[in-house]
Amino acid sequence: MSTTMLTKIAPLLAVGLLALSACAGPAVDPGAVEPTPESEPGLNEEETPGDPIPVEGIDGTWTFAEGIDSAGDLSSDATVTLVIAGTSISGSAACNNYTATFTGEPSELTVGAVASTKRACPSALMGFDRRYFSALALVTAAVPTGGSLVLQGEGVAMNFLPKNFLPEG
Repeated sequence: MSTTMLTKIAPLLAVGLLALSACAGPAVDPGAVEPTPESEPGLNEEETPGDPIPVEGIDGTWTFAEGIDSAGDLSSDATVTLVIAGTSISGSAACNNYTATFTGEPSELTVGAVASTKRACPSALMGFDRRYFSALALVTAAVPTGGSLVLQGEGVAMNFLPKNFLPEG
């Protein structure tokens, strides 16, 4: 049984986030007057840790790390990219370039039809592209988690890392 990259890095990300959160705290000016409980930020506001970030927070260029779909592991040796700019999605899969749009917020979104180029490539690359585009069309949430971006939907999960995270080559 092979261990996927996501299961390998998830514990490291969790430990890193715990370590960072343990170090975090409000900066205190020794001469400052301590605020009253009524004036503290967030008081009486219902907020849940991990609430979705604005769409702008997922904008950027991402590199596909791994995923799953209804057929199982979704992986490729090719560099697969995802570019999110506003409500536009584009990038390059194993063989073809693609584009789509989405509506909604990261926690609840709908991806429109995925359009792609029609290059002739080896069947393994074409097979990956078909599965990747199908998985992308099923995405209903974009979840930023400790420096990565996970796209999730009915029976699919795809993990992306920031473009500059992976070494070139």
